[in-house]
Amino acid sequence: MTTQTPAGWYPDPYGEPQLRWWDGNQWTDATHVQEQGAAQPQPSSGPQPPSQQQPQQQPQLQPQSGPGWSATPANPTAQFGQPTYGQGAYGAPTAPTQQQPQWGGAPLPGPGYGPPPKQGNPLPWVFGGLAALLVVALIVVAGIFFVNSGDSGNTAQPRQSDTFEPQQPPTNEPPTRPQPQPSQGGEFPQPADGTVTDPRAGVSFLVPDDWTVAAPGDVNSGSPADQQWTAGVKAVSHDNYQGEDDWIGNVYTGVLNELYPYSGVSGMGDTAKAVFVHFSTQYYQLAHESKVVADKAMKIGDRDAWVLQFELDFTKISEENDFKWKKENGAIVLMDRGEGQSPAIIYVSVPDNLGTDVVGKVLSSLKPA
Repeated sequence: MTTQTPAGWYPDPYGEPQLRWWDGNQWTDATHVQEQGAAQPQPSSGPQPPSQQQPQQQPQLQPQSGPGWSATPANPTAQFGQPTYGQGAYGAPTAPTQQQPQWGGAPLPGPGYGPPPKQGNPLPWVFGGLAALLVVALIVVAGIFFVNSGDSGNTAQPRQSDTFEPQQPPTNEPPTRPQPQPSQGGEFPQPADGTVTDPRAGVSFLVPDDWTVAAPGDVNSGSPADQQWTAGVKAVSHDNYQGEDDWIGNVYTGVLNELYPYSGVSGMGDTAKAVFVHFSTQYYQLAHESKVVADKAMKIGDRDAWVLQFELDFTKISEENDFKWKKENGAIVLMDRGEGQSPAIIYVSVPDNLGTDVVGKVLSSLKPA
């Protein structure tokens, strides 16, 4: 078995001509210059390798010159931590074995050297540095505070980007422009001197003879996806034509629903065609044939406008069901109301039993309002 090597000065195991302090467990950073010249013979100060037993001889204590050395020289090329033959782990003093010289007492440290000086404690320096940094930080904060508070007459105003403006959540309703509503009181405008004026759409028209003002609730669905009207008159062509509904003639005005495409005066004709296609399926579900009889630009006063006149033929289904009308004449008119605004729309549809000249009279009476 091996025993622990006592602390002391031993030859530097790293190959330097000096002494290095062994603290009993490991080599330290403390070194000492090796004295030159021969020293007085004395027992070896370092652990020695096991003595060899010779026949008929007793172990002899041999004096050495200089401080004691480890019997196994330092081996800088050995892998760190791996023992060499006859010594402990690399760099450590060789521990004595069972067969060792029988001198009394434990090995002594190197001659004339005391233990290495104690290393200073670094904690005071660390705490001192932290305290200095804290003082500097406090000085900087105080300086900023006094600079900002120096001008007491002016208070900081929030920048525009600092002002929070709550955003309204998006809705599923298609229109973004406000849709016109019927006049106050829940009624459409009443005729004056035979003329109805729609202040919302900005247009007026002549009321056909014996026609009456329509009720908004009978005309508008309230759905933002449908065209909403702000003025209108009507006449019954065939009441209860299918046992429950009336087939009517109408003149309606309003502001065009923004769901219809409108790029301005130059695209007014395309918009009129889109409206006609939609109305043909929405208002004329009975089987019929259709024909466009006019599709052109026009003027309403000084306003640019477009008219699409059409003719619907219900003759076949009318004869089969004994309806009171067979054909229907109508017109879709768009009137420009200025840049950035939806146009006004005038929708006229008159069954032939209510008069074949009504559409022409209404179109010729249109005026800006």
